[in-house]
Amino acid sequence: MVQDPLNHVIQLTRQGAVCTLTLNRPASLNSLSLDAIKALLIQLQSLKSDANVRALIITGAGRGFCAGWQLDESGVPGLPDESFGVRQAHLMAEYFNPVIQTLHDLPFPTVAAVNGVCAGAGVSVALAADIVLAAEDAAFVLTFTPKLGLVPDLGATWKLPRLIGWARAQAVTLLGDRITAQQAENWGMIWRHLPGQELQAEAMRVAQRLAESPKGMGLEVRHAFHEAQVNGLATQMDYERLRQRELLDSPAFNEGLKAFQEKRPPNFHGN
Repeated sequence: MVQDPLNHVIQLTRQGAVCTLTLNRPASLNSLSLDAIKALLIQLQSLKSDANVRALIITGAGRGFCAGWQLDESGVPGLPDESFGVRQAHLMAEYFNPVIQTLHDLPFPTVAAVNGVCAGAGVSVALAADIVLAAEDAAFVLTFTPKLGLVPDLGATWKLPRLIGWARAQAVTLLGDRITAQQAENWGMIWRHLPGQELQAEAMRVAQRLAESPKGMGLEVRHAFHEAQVNGLATQMDYERLRQRELLDSPAFNEGLKAFQEKRPPNFHGN
């Protein structure tokens, strides 16, 4: 576990091979202050190199998952003659964007447990997870454009059209309408919604199942689906062929095949 003075805003807990990162600023619905985004990046970078972690849950304390970027925060570092926009762009390059990129680069699978409000940058953090669960009273809100005159950021303009289609992505961005958890599931934006009192237990159950998978498969699957977004059919099939050539010779496949032949569950703890 990372020992850092910023740990109070991002709490890390461990249950076996599953780690949980909790955004812990409930008074502000876990808005992403500079301290919070720094702490989140520190924890993610540390977990990335932790061989004992096999799955990660990200959730929020209190009534919300994340209310987004705390844009009105005072004391944002920068030169005296730099504009607010220039300073924020520096912070995006140094902290905010690396958080999303690190989530995409983690070797293990991730689960977002969205409890309550999920707005702005919080939507980007949630959608960076491999599997997104949401409480039935949760809502996703993108108010960048109609309320602030901004475009969605932290990868939202890249991710949303891929999940819900161009027309829906354009409409919810321009109108800023709330997307309910049920609507998000119906649109394919999240995996499923469920009663709030069941959310954390279900997130842990899913994460524990994921933790039983072979090491590195979170990143492997993420890369495969990303390549499919940019490749033609023939190129993608060749990508799959090359990955299977390597994976079929891996200890994980050998264990899986042996377990299948012996009619037992595979044990990938060493693979």
